Amino acid sequence: MVDEGLFEGVTELSFSAMFRERMRTMPAEIRERRFRNVGDPRRRDRFMSTYEHGVRSPFVVHGIAAYERAFKLLEETLAETGPWVLGDSPSLADINLMPFAARLDYLGLLDLWIGDRPRVRAWWALAQEWPHFKTGLRDLITEAEFAEMRQHGPKIAADVADIIAEVREQMAAASN
Repeated sequence: MVDEGLFEGVTELSFSAMFRERMRTMPAEIRERRFRNVGDPRRRDRFMSTYEHGVRSPFVVHGIAAYERAFKLLEETLAETGPWVLGDSPSLADINLMPFAARLDYLGLLDLWIGDRPRVRAWWALAQEWPHFKTGLRDLITEAEFAEMRQHGPKIAADVADIIAEVREQMAAASN
């Protein structure tokens, strides 16, 4: 589930929400130097596309679709296994998903995917209360980092919601 685009998706969503604006205000020569300093050409292409197109970059759209598939599968899985992915207690499967859900939550975007998925919402509530989530992830983030995510995430929420709706329509059409 995670390997199907969540790594790139979280990077692109975070970049489009937080860092794109910062890069737009920096002098062109500094911005171009930053792009040149990205060693991996594929990563540089992703960042440049996201810089130029924001959430409408194909890379961001792909990440949004990956999250949609993941949360759809998680809802279905929890219907059979719940409250955790493999049953009554957290497993590596849950631990693997938690940082990705957390980043979306901290950006104020998670409800766009899970608002209509009660099992995933319940899973996320359990995850946030799990002591190891608190000490292993949440407590490691500074209040300044939380504030920055809360400030920038909502700026892209409407566009992300539109893309999620488009992705859901495409998935429904493909299954018919």
